[in-house]
Amino acid sequence: MKLTKEQLLQIDNYVSNSGIKYYDVKNEIIDHFATILEQKLAENPKLDFKQEIANIQDSFSDTGFKKLLEEKTKSVKNQFLKQSLQHLISFLKLPKILITVSIFGLLIFIMNFINDKETFFSILGFILIFMGFRLLFNVNMRDTKKETFLVLNMSMYFFNAFYLGVMIFNFITRNRNEESYLNNTFNYLELIVFMLLILFYWSGEHVYYQTKKVVKKQYPYVVV
Repeated sequence: MKLTKEQLLQIDNYVSNSGIKYYDVKNEIIDHFATILEQKLAENPKLDFKQEIANIQDSFSDTGFKKLLEEKTKSVKNQFLKQSLQHLISFLKLPKILITVSIFGLLIFIMNFINDKETFFSILGFILIFMGFRLLFNVNMRDTKKETFLVLNMSMYFFNAFYLGVMIFNFITRNRNEESYLNNTFNYLELIVFMLLILFYWSGEHVYYQTKKVVKKQYPYVVV
């Protein structure tokens, strides 16, 4: 038995008042409620609709939607990290590895051309900081009229991981002595760390924008 628009609106209002802020999670819960209620109404058209909504909510867990939200968050987080890792690994395979090697070779050339290695790595550290703030701006500075999506919010976890890497890179740079900058082994190792952070950044940003496209396609009438 199909639900009426008024009944769907009741479910929407009930779920919206239950503390679920993510539009995609809320939409899944509404669909889940609607499916169950359609089956129950088919069996008993006279049931108390509002009371049945409350009964379904209670059946999730003792704390309502909390457990469901935690499970959904964990699932989406793992999926985001998995996609980011897969995209990162793709830069170590043909044909993308050619891009990776070319960029790394260019950095080595510039590093060897510059005598002041400390300044060179300080500039690289500044570039990473700039990219971190750029990512934070794109992900966190948003129009308040836009809906919040859990799948897009996962980029904040990515930002935290990237920013931690940037802090470690700059900490290493600040604590190296003059002698270490004369040792190419140390310079190459730090350059490899820089490259990995760049590739990690590209991977996370790629997954974020790909996910955003999917969300826009799935919810064409919602501002993302």
